[in-house]
Amino acid sequence: MSHRSNRTVALTTLGCKVNQADSDEWIRQFGALGYELVDFGEVADAYVVNTCSVTHVADRKSRQLLRQARRLNPAALVVATGCYASVATDEVARMVEVDLVIGDQDKPRLVERVHSALEGDDEQPLEALGGALRVFGARHRAFVKVGDGCDKFCAFCIVPYARGRARSVDPNHVIARVRALISAGFREIVLTAVHMGSYGRDLEPSTTLRALVRRVLDETPVERLRLSSIEPEDFDLDILDLWQDSRLCRHFHLALDSGCDATLRRMRRRYLAADYHRLMQSIRDAVPGVAITTDVMVGFPGETEEEFATSYRFIEEQEFAGIHVFPYSIRHRTTASKLPNQVGPEEKHRRTEAMLALAARSAARFRQRFLGQVVPVLYEGSTRTKDGSLTWEGLTDNYLRVRVESDIALTNQVVATRLEACAEDGIRGILLGPVPEIRQAGADLNILSAASR
Repeated sequence: MSHRSNRTVALTTLGCKVNQADSDEWIRQFGALGYELVDFGEVADAYVVNTCSVTHVADRKSRQLLRQARRLNPAALVVATGCYASVATDEVARMVEVDLVIGDQDKPRLVERVHSALEGDDEQPLEALGGALRVFGARHRAFVKVGDGCDKFCAFCIVPYARGRARSVDPNHVIARVRALISAGFREIVLTAVHMGSYGRDLEPSTTLRALVRRVLDETPVERLRLSSIEPEDFDLDILDLWQDSRLCRHFHLALDSGCDATLRRMRRRYLAADYHRLMQSIRDAVPGVAITTDVMVGFPGETEEEFATSYRFIEEQEFAGIHVFPYSIRHRTTASKLPNQVGPEEKHRRTEAMLALAARSAARFRQRFLGQVVPVLYEGSTRTKDGSLTWEGLTDNYLRVRVESDIALTNQVVATRLEACAEDGIRGILLGPVPEIRQAGADLNILSAASR
């Protein structure tokens, strides 16, 4: 079997940042073998769908994408992986559109198995998978998985069944991965895990998330470092002193799920609303201008109208920068699927709509606070408007989505931008000038005026 390929592969990802990190690694490995990455809507020799199973909607989207792949090329190899493929393996394997199902334990060999299936040889290992980093497409943000699995077994969550128990990635491997991505041109690194707060407990010797972040800052030339979701009950306040280094993005995602203590107890969450509020206040005191985003579930079994109202009032008071709202979805094998007093679909829909309206108002108030400020924005890409002008879009370190008009290519550039006006889901800005590529700990931003460019 040849270790190199001239074939094409299309890969699409549903769900969380951990899934995105898995997909990024597979893309690197496909590139090392000579594959050409094409958009998922194009004809390809192989399609990989990295599925999600957090809700029944995610299950349905996963099936739709697998069927779409088969329609795009009836002769292609269609591969299902990710959480839906892991928790509903038999169901996915019965789909006529699917050729190969790769569960959680086999994901490290996904590229090898796809390549072997295409080449008709399941025996020979692929030494090339350890080859040099090859990057497809834009290089603005990269996800680095530092852990997988979860030990929490919250009443509603399928993830521990899909991904197994919590396990951490060796910190030396994380450092090496970050260095390689920075060398490949990435400006922002996102550390992600299913259970970020437990990082390092299972390693020998044990370590902590704070120690890992300190090492990334000290041992790599990372320009912007962002952390994905951290569990409120596992948040170590000692980590906040690291945010004196301006390379750390001022953004924390803390899943709340409910602002009602009675609901939290049934969910088997390990904190109460007052604990969460104190944590938010500590973060805001330590990191001025921080964005705190969250997940909120409505319609959990037994959630009365009074409990929903309690949760709604609590969430309204917290002034989140962003809220991901989702209705409870029965996940078989979980404790919540067996609880009495399941909330009906019409009531879940009503509560979802009310919470979404609150989320929109909360996000708008957060954006409004920063109008008139000059901030560095990492621009990701552009779209062309009807009049032919280019609109570029990017993120501030505190998770504000900014759009500017410019004829100058801004992809993967960090540019000082004045935030001028709120838009429906972001902020319109005006470009001022470049920001130095590496911002040292505690250093002021050296923002250049347009005249000095």
